[in-house]
Amino acid sequence: MTTETSTAPIDRVILEALQQGDKNRGQLFDLTGKSYPRLVHALQRLKDQNHIETYFVPTGDVSVLTYRLRTQR
Repeated sequence: MTTETSTAPIDRVILEALQQGDKNRGQLFDLTGKSYPRLVHALQRLKDQNHIETYFVPTGDVSVLTYRLRTQR
């Protein structure tokens, strides 16, 4: 199994989830069911490929790193 083949399903799940709205890592972790290191790797890969972007949502004393689909320009 190639790396591209083995990572494609998690990438697709992440992108489909973000089509429904912005999500934080915890929400994406619950949706993918993958290990946290694998999720973080997939998120970074999608960010490096300019498919997604991050921003912080303030929630009381802490801000939560949140992901969204990157707007095409």
